[in-house]
Amino acid sequence: MNLYPRSFLRLIVLGNVLAMLPLLAAVGYAALTIDALMQRSQDAVSQASRAATLGYAMQEEFAHMERVLRQYEVLREPPLLDEYVQLRRDWLHTARDYAAIPLLSALSLRIDEMRRTEAAAYDKLGPRADGLSQLKLTLDKLKRALPALLDDANRMVEEERNAFRRQSELLWQRLMAAMLAALLVTAALLWFARRMVARLWSRFERAVLALGEGQLGRRIRLKGPEDMQRVGLRLEWLRQRMLALENERTRVMRHASHELKTPLATLREGAALLHERVAGPLTPQQEKITGIMQTNAVRLQGLIDGLLRMQQASHAREHMEAGPIRLDRVIEQTLSTLTLAARDRRLRISGSLAPLTIDGNEEALSTLTHNLISNAIKFSPDGGVVRVTLTRDGDQAVLEVIDDGPGIAAEERERLFEPFYRGAAGKGQPGVGLGLAIAHEFAVAHHGSLAVMDREQGAHFKACLPLARPAA
Repeated sequence: MNLYPRSFLRLIVLGNVLAMLPLLAAVGYAALTIDALMQRSQDAVSQASRAATLGYAMQEEFAHMERVLRQYEVLREPPLLDEYVQLRRDWLHTARDYAAIPLLSALSLRIDEMRRTEAAAYDKLGPRADGLSQLKLTLDKLKRALPALLDDANRMVEEERNAFRRQSELLWQRLMAAMLAALLVTAALLWFARRMVARLWSRFERAVLALGEGQLGRRIRLKGPEDMQRVGLRLEWLRQRMLALENERTRVMRHASHELKTPLATLREGAALLHERVAGPLTPQQEKITGIMQTNAVRLQGLIDGLLRMQQASHAREHMEAGPIRLDRVIEQTLSTLTLAARDRRLRISGSLAPLTIDGNEEALSTLTHNLISNAIKFSPDGGVVRVTLTRDGDQAVLEVIDDGPGIAAEERERLFEPFYRGAAGKGQPGVGLGLAIAHEFAVAHHGSLAVMDREQGAHFKACLPLARPAA
């Protein structure tokens, strides 16, 4: 079951959307929380302002009511009682509104008690104002109790203000925690999305590199969105096509090499018989012609053998049988076979070989070392020195071959391992330009490398091959 979106673009968009969701959730939480806090702040300010206004009004109304009663006590004018009734009605209304403020709900019982106390004294006033003294005493008592009530109200307002401040600080901490959590989740989602995309591209890159390096034995199947899977199908078709062409090329190469070897052997044998005067004496011109025939026949034989070895090297990765090989012994055998060639040129071979074991194919390693060392002998001047060393560098065996020849120009190094390429120093030397290419292919087939190192005089080749892993 394919859980990826249908296209790579949708995968990227989906990843961005998922990465933004935590931040959007954090922003939404912050907006809702701040809105609720602002609403509470507005309510608290409004209630505190209303409490201050009504508290001041209650004080003024009490003072006015007391003043009117005193005037009535002296003047005994009935309109003054009517004025008191009006003032009393206003005070009751103010007290009721004051008790209805949610912020001062704890004081509602005390305010109601004040209203009942005043109402009881007012009811005893009578038509002749017989209870005037009792009412005055009650108002005086209530007037003295009112500051304590207003102080308690102010304290409640201050407590609400402090609670609001604490809630604001707590909200700020929660918002910071929410934003940090959102950023962490976003970073995790971005990392996961990046890793998923990188994994898809890595698979695609490995498939393309495998095709470019000629690794055609493994089937290509890309997972991911449908467009990535279609690309995988195209690459798989290309792999099969390249594999078929490679097999056909190999078959043609082998068939052609086999068909060429038989007439070539006859040609070489005939040229040798003529040169040895088996068919009769030769004129100097005829002898020169037979020598040219022999030389070119040998050169053609070397070219055919080189092509076959190159073909073998190019397929070594998939078909090479590897095992533990002492590389120093392979190099010693190679040196023993090249002793006569070095002696004829009065060359001295120096260096040291560390006893190192690698996982490889003995025939391929023998060809690799032979090509490098014989190449150094061929390009060294008479009486020169060829240095061959084998050392260990971490988990790799390092083979270095150094000569005192003309060296390799910097602009030629990139093409040096291409088949049939011959640098300026090799123009007058025998060969077809396949030795280094074959050595490079065998080095890569062993999961190693072959490179040309910088050197002021002569050539310096360095082959790195992984050591054999110790048995568990």
